[in-house]
Amino acid sequence: MKILGKHLLAVFFVSLLPGPMAGQDAEALNQQSCDAGDFVICDMLGVRYETGVGVTRDQARALSLFQRACDGEVLLGCTHLGLMYESGVGVTRDLAGAVSLYERACNGGEMLGCANLGVSYERGEGVTQDPARAVSFYEQACGGGEMLGCTNLGSMYRTGRGVAEDLVAAVSLYWRACDSGMMLSCINLAVSYERGEGVGQDVAGAANLYLRACESGLTLACDRIGVTYEPPAVVASADAGVASINTAVASADGFGRAGWVIDTETEDPLGEAIVDVPELGIRVITDASGRVEFPNLPRGRHRVTVDAVGYERMEGDLDVPEDRAFLLTLDRSTLTDPDAPGRLIGRVLEGGREFGVADVEITVLTSTPRSTLSGPQGRFDLTGLETGLVDVQFERLGYAARTATVIVQPDKTVEIAASMSARPIELDPITVVVRSRVLEQNGFYLRSRDSWGSKLTRADLDEIDPIRISDVFRRLPGVRVEQGRVLGRMTGFGQTCQLRIFLDGLPMGSSIIPSAVDSIDAATPMWDFDSIPPDFLEAMEVYQGLGTPMQYGPGCGVVLLWTRGG
Repeated sequence: MKILGKHLLAVFFVSLLPGPMAGQDAEALNQQSCDAGDFVICDMLGVRYETGVGVTRDQARALSLFQRACDGEVLLGCTHLGLMYESGVGVTRDLAGAVSLYERACNGGEMLGCANLGVSYERGEGVTQDPARAVSFYEQACGGGEMLGCTNLGSMYRTGRGVAEDLVAAVSLYWRACDSGMMLSCINLAVSYERGEGVGQDVAGAANLYLRACESGLTLACDRIGVTYEPPAVVASADAGVASINTAVASADGFGRAGWVIDTETEDPLGEAIVDVPELGIRVITDASGRVEFPNLPRGRHRVTVDAVGYERMEGDLDVPEDRAFLLTLDRSTLTDPDAPGRLIGRVLEGGREFGVADVEITVLTSTPRSTLSGPQGRFDLTGLETGLVDVQFERLGYAARTATVIVQPDKTVEIAASMSARPIELDPITVVVRSRVLEQNGFYLRSRDSWGSKLTRADLDEIDPIRISDVFRRLPGVRVEQGRVLGRMTGFGQTCQLRIFLDGLPMGSSIIPSAVDSIDAATPMWDFDSIPPDFLEAMEVYQGLGTPMQYGPGCGVVLLWTRGG
């Protein structure tokens, strides 16, 4: 998967608990030491209960132990307490309280507190957002040997937030943190090498850094290079005599690759997940162990998508040949109602042509099968569907029947495009798209079908692979970027005018829309759309003149930016 160019903020609890003494219970001894006034042990014991290492996880007890440590002037305990208040785990979330604790720790020379105080100022959480102050705290933390401070300071230099952009300085800071074992900084350094930012482009060097971070257990890096460690159960299976699944075995047609699909958080295997290689028309369903195998893949880098019920779609690149098993990790969906039914819509087309096929019987083979007939344009719509992995059949008298396997997601819409033919011709694969709920609610798909203008989906943006959003505008006809403004042409007049920008449906920047660019006041404050990383976008629309949707007009035109979170 693509690594975001923005910095990677991370917070770590560092456990330095002593090992158990012979014949004695380590937890009891630690508790006794804490009760006796050894507040460093209180903090260490708090880490144990917060992380669940060696004990049953108990957030309330961890909070109490961190409080005792902080009250006892163990400043790392104050930082740990602040982290709990910031996250809201085990206690009511209190960002201002977290900042106060970070300040207390930082003022006393505890550098992790300084680093997290910088995070608060950078994000504007519990304090007024101030990137310059964030830089100051990151500098203090980095100078004191806290590598989280160096990592985040490098990212501030890379993006030019709170400090003048300096890609060379960013690389230097990433190197320092990576060399000290901060694997997130190794990923950022790999991105710099991959893109040639602040250092000569070195794809092989980037791959080595990704691999180093991957082997430390960061699946983010593994996703980028398409390889990872094997889970314990998998290693045991390999030792039992099936090690051949971990190798890139060449056949007459290509190379074999195998791996597993798992839950990102729990690392549990995910059966009945659909793994697609769209460019090759290959679709495989994982077994109960989450295992997937591709026996014959051509050499190269292939795009892979993975879908499972209740999970967000994952996209990544799979390198062939490669002698390691791969691991595909899925994040759970944030659903308001995970038991909500799903929806299936789509269109049936005559094979090799662009007109719809009416009266096709579409049957969804759930526990209670559901059927409908396609309309005059070949369109169909099934709502209230049972969720899960299902087969969808397409049947019509005189046509060859077809079947597609799809995942119906809770409270989401799945769109299918299927072709059928009465003639003996090779048909295109049935395509399946899980619609974005945010885009559907905001009319994106209706405008894509019925309105003029330029529409870019996430897949289109991945194809362009822009560094900044302004790079996308340069690919679109009739628009250009000038002095931070998106300019188009007034219909019938030939004059240049300014397009309004909406982010997730909300107008951004100045509400004054001049009729022509000559009348734009250079001092008018405008919103910096390049402050949004392109990777955060789910879709983008640009309309001009009479093609502008009614709810966004009248005017020169509009730019609609839709983020993944909506």
